[in-house]
Amino acid sequence: MERSRTSAAPRHAGFVEVDPAPELFAVVMATGIVSVAAYDHQYWRLGVALSILAVVAFAVLGLRFLVWMATRPARVAVLARDPDVVLRMFTVVAACAVLGVRWDDYPVLLWLLGGLALAAWLMLAPLAGLAVGSRSGTQLREQVHGAWLLPSVASAGLAITAADLAIHVRAPSLVVIATGAWILGMALYLAVGWLIGWRVLARPPAPEEVWPDSWIVMGALAITALAGAHILAAVRTLGAPVGLADWTRPVTFLAWVLASLWIPVLLYAAMWRVDQVAGSLRYHGGWWAAVFPLGMYSAASAATAVELHLRSLSTISLVFFWIAVTVWALVAAGLLRSALAPRGRVQGRTLGA
Repeated sequence: MERSRTSAAPRHAGFVEVDPAPELFAVVMATGIVSVAAYDHQYWRLGVALSILAVVAFAVLGLRFLVWMATRPARVAVLARDPDVVLRMFTVVAACAVLGVRWDDYPVLLWLLGGLALAAWLMLAPLAGLAVGSRSGTQLREQVHGAWLLPSVASAGLAITAADLAIHVRAPSLVVIATGAWILGMALYLAVGWLIGWRVLARPPAPEEVWPDSWIVMGALAITALAGAHILAAVRTLGAPVGLADWTRPVTFLAWVLASLWIPVLLYAAMWRVDQVAGSLRYHGGWWAAVFPLGMYSAASAATAVELHLRSLSTISLVFFWIAVTVWALVAAGLLRSALAPRGRVQGRTLGA
């Protein structure tokens, strides 16, 4: 008997569809971090090309988002009370931080991107707190998905920016701030991870609920490892704060190990969805949320290899760099095809037609 296959469906009952999508800056995050990985492995031309694309995408999407907010203030006010929308908006913070990693050799750009990231984080954090606080634990459990880990990613991104700035201005106090943001990111990861675990135990996920943003479970740990490596680099350069490196090293390595352990689990889940849900490989914007963790894992592996003197991680980083480049190219091709296709055809593919 032929095995039945369901059609692609909404992610889950709590997912909020918005145009433009709150996580639209994921394309900047993905492109930016793959460019960082390209520079890590001395593919300069590819790194430059991806960097330019990331900056252009950031400018275009930022303008679009600002226009939407200015022209639809009532709609924005309503959506700002929904935790699913607000938490996904942390992509703008993460995008600034990722671009900061790419341009960390230019202090002016680093200050600008760091300032934008901090301003966005300070605006979104209270909105997120109010939105999450307005829901019961059961409601949050039913809504939670991988993109809710974006505040953790954003906080780790701020930690990276602060650590890099500490090196440029020779300010050990910024290393302390970076460490605080790093710890906050880990705490947020544990909180959202507890919700995800609670949901899985209460109701095992259906294959149509396994979306590409599930890979952020791994990507958030990878950027935690990258942040730890940047903090270690700042401590090594500045020689302070004394004793910080003693516990930062094992935590950084643990974050990298946990990120590594998630990869086979997430790969199995992705294959399960492809096997069970028709149209799973069709392009949609959510695929950028899978590209970013792959690129981040490569960048984190390269940085961890340097700071912890683990040369084997450089090989792992190179392998995942090419995986990330391949997936980026496939998703970018899907985006281009979707943009050029007639509207009716795009809608048909989205509905599984």
